[in-house]
Amino acid sequence: MSNPARIIALFLGIILITSTADATDVRVIGLFTNKALLQINGQQKLLAKGESFDGVMLESASGRGAVVLIDGESKKIGLNQSIQGNFKQPDRTISKIFPDFQGMYFITGKVNGQPMRFLVDTGATYVTMSGQNATRIGIDFRKGSRGYAQTAAATVPVWRIMLDSVSIGDINVPNVQATVIEGSQPSDALLGNSFLKHTRIQRIGRAMEIEQKY
Repeated sequence: MSNPARIIALFLGIILITSTADATDVRVIGLFTNKALLQINGQQKLLAKGESFDGVMLESASGRGAVVLIDGESKKIGLNQSIQGNFKQPDRTISKIFPDFQGMYFITGKVNGQPMRFLVDTGATYVTMSGQNATRIGIDFRKGSRGYAQTAAATVPVWRIMLDSVSIGDINVPNVQATVIEGSQPSDALLGNSFLKHTRIQRIGRAMEIEQKY
């Protein structure tokens, strides 16, 4: 990655790659605002809204109960209640990317339904794009939360925004946090962990496979 692109990847993070199996037993142990402590196949897991484990995704949670997504169906579960059954994991949705001559992984996807070329960057916390690219696809990024970032040349304004959706191939993630940097850099948007945390990444030879979590 070029030096300017590395500097404007605002925060660092690491995605832990985990495996999933078919969920057969889900029980609510504790409830919080937008979080729930679930027992899934005998394992306790604290999930925040939008997070998933073992084929179960938490859609929402409050003191009244939790709504979980299992096998494409939303199920509401109260405190100390459980759902039992055999739930089939959805078919895998995978995008395969090959590196360029510099070893970088580029892919064309979409932001809010509009085409965008991405550089896969597991070191960037957020999907990050230039103000030029954001304006090109109709995003009024100046309505977001303003801050500043240091580039190789100067301190530049940045805005934190929420994207309606980000997709690559058949992988589509709604409500993705992003940062927009005033100006023309990075020329290619950075596909950061606000998107990648909803996927699993593995290398098969030189290819990178990105699989959507459910």
